Amino acid sequence: MIGDITAGDWLMLIVRWIHAIGAVVWVGGSFFFAFVLRPVERSYPELVRPLIRSIGPVYRDLVDTSVISIIVSGLILMFDRLTGNDASPAWFIVFGVKLALAIWMFYLVWRFRQSDFDPAHAPTGVSARMSWLIGYNAIVFVGVIVFLLASLMRVLYEVTIAA
Repeated sequence: MIGDITAGDWLMLIVRWIHAIGAVVWVGGSFFFAFVLRPVERSYPELVRPLIRSIGPVYRDLVDTSVISIIVSGLILMFDRLTGNDASPAWFIVFGVKLALAIWMFYLVWRFRQSDFDPAHAPTGVSARMSWLIGYNAIVFVGVIVFLLASLMRVLYEVTIAA
């Protein structure tokens, strides 16, 4: 069984693993930031803000590494699947939606970096009500949807090769 796995198969397994770990780290870190650190910060700003300032650079490096690994491994996985004959039209549709959502997530990270987001100057009014669409919560929400779509793509692929 294991002896039947080629070097190319092992390489693609490693690429898939890197892609998955990068996504888990990014979405998991965003989840922790949005649903643990931020709420605690609202309750105890004088205690938590210095901690967030200390964690920020490490978290930024972690996100950068995750994004790079996701992009590089994602390109490899995309070209591997596109060069084969096993992807169905439904797979391509789900892939397109997943890719669009991933690009939205990359944009959100870029936007935070450009604006040098300061939690002390959080948005108010309409911006505050729309922050779920453009804030840290959006990265978590969209990331979870991307995970769901990745699972759906796997099922669609398996159904196609089983047919």
